[in-house]
Amino acid sequence: MNLAFVLLSEPRLPNAEDVVHSFSSFAAPDESIQVAPDDGEETDDGEETAEGEILSLTLGSEGQAFVALVPMPVPDGEADGAAEFSLSALGTEWELPAHNAHLLVTLMSPDGASPVDEVSRFTSLLAAVAQSSDCVGIYWGEAGATHDPEFFITVAREPGVVPRIMVWSGVSVAREEDGRLSLLSLGMQQLNLPNLLLVVSQSSENVALETFFDLLSYVANLGEALPDGDTVGRTADERLPVNYVESPIDPEEKVWRVELP
Repeated sequence: MNLAFVLLSEPRLPNAEDVVHSFSSFAAPDESIQVAPDDGEETDDGEETAEGEILSLTLGSEGQAFVALVPMPVPDGEADGAAEFSLSALGTEWELPAHNAHLLVTLMSPDGASPVDEVSRFTSLLAAVAQSSDCVGIYWGEAGATHDPEFFITVAREPGVVPRIMVWSGVSVAREEDGRLSLLSLGMQQLNLPNLLLVVSQSSENVALETFFDLLSYVANLGEALPDGDTVGRTADERLPVNYVESPIDPEEKVWRVELP
């Protein structure tokens, strides 16, 4: 099950038909969404169920989604703390505005769906809900980031792993002891893949983010982790070794480390 939070300026459930209409702007041609029947019958306008607090939607023949209104901020400042890890906050002036409520958005995909297809479908749903509401941010816990809604919606308008990988994983930026820049992905577990630690020399810092997301896209499309000792590169001739090391933020997690000269 996929889960994320659409952060709101005011506690208001979006219109279900607006979500359905918006979904078509983001989804693949073969994906559809409908308002789920209520107790066996559709409501007149399909706006809400469960005493006005939950929208129930169906995706295709088996997928099911819920949008639940929670009239309070996400507890413990989780959403606020994750804003710094979104690509939308790096090198920009965007800051997460105060939110007074949130929509809890869940998606249960049909059995057999690939991780990439499942996360991509959820991206389309989140973008549709955000576009249909007074959204100030999208907190995706499994991605490790809270995104600017305008950035998220812009990315979601394009199909495929690229550029959607930019909202599937947050990025933690730090400095190694020797002064080199390091970028750590935070969301690849959603695709059943290890996170990436890219260590970049000063001469390559201007291409660090581009290379970082290119490598993430490569393994996402590949659908499996690269073996330890394998190589990757930005060109056919480049051979950058892949080594698995302890994550700098979680000693129990192994990440694949690549050094960019």
